[in-house]
Amino acid sequence: MNTIIKTTLLAATLVAATVIAQPAGMDGKPPKKDKDEVVAKIGELAPKFTLEDQWGTTHTLDEYEGKIVVLEWFTDTCPYSKRLWGSGLASKMINQLGEMDVEVVYLAVNSTGNRPQEEIVENGTKFFEDLEVGTPMLIDHDGEVGHAYGAKTTPHMFVIDVEGVLAYHGALSNDPRGKEDIDAETHILRAVTQLQNEEEVKPNYIKPWGCSIKYGKGGDKEKKQGRRKPKRGPGVMGMP
Repeated sequence: MNTIIKTTLLAATLVAATVIAQPAGMDGKPPKKDKDEVVAKIGELAPKFTLEDQWGTTHTLDEYEGKIVVLEWFTDTCPYSKRLWGSGLASKMINQLGEMDVEVVYLAVNSTGNRPQEEIVENGTKFFEDLEVGTPMLIDHDGEVGHAYGAKTTPHMFVIDVEGVLAYHGALSNDPRGKEDIDAETHILRAVTQLQNEEEVKPNYIKPWGCSIKYGKGGDKEKKQGRRKPKRGPGVMGMP
């Protein structure tokens, strides 16, 4: 009888130890990851990056110190990206940014990883060439930079101030369906204007809309070597 009691107590102790060892939630289950969790934080230094564009030119965040940097997550296969550029809204916005009293750098970032890198570079390059714009498209095939920024959609926009601090991220505008077309007011122009006027960027986050970014399972950096390098386009701002 004593043997049975001892065995029962030992089993209960082992079960209790197993429950206590589980990760922490109030119900004993692992805490769920916040779907809206972003690695890059408003008011903190933006993650640094070193990426090549479609012409093989390397861009780093450090080289744009003292300038406002606008990042647009982009892919040529997304209807939202196509409409943004095809409507002329992106070009109009870039022109407006270029006329401001502060220097603004506009860069597209392509974190698509579910297709061969060579194909992504070739198709993205043709997309911009057909529109006759020279916007640098930074290739983030392994998704490292996209994940560091928490980029979720195309377009997902990020505005970095002259000190390298993330000042805004989220939606391009309040017109996801493109009803206002080229006349849509963008949060990017608003945020940069507020920075220029030394005002608080407010709101500094609006939920992004667009196509979900098709991140790959891993990088394919070997394909960066020996790929076709199209003719270099004019200007960092990306206008002919």
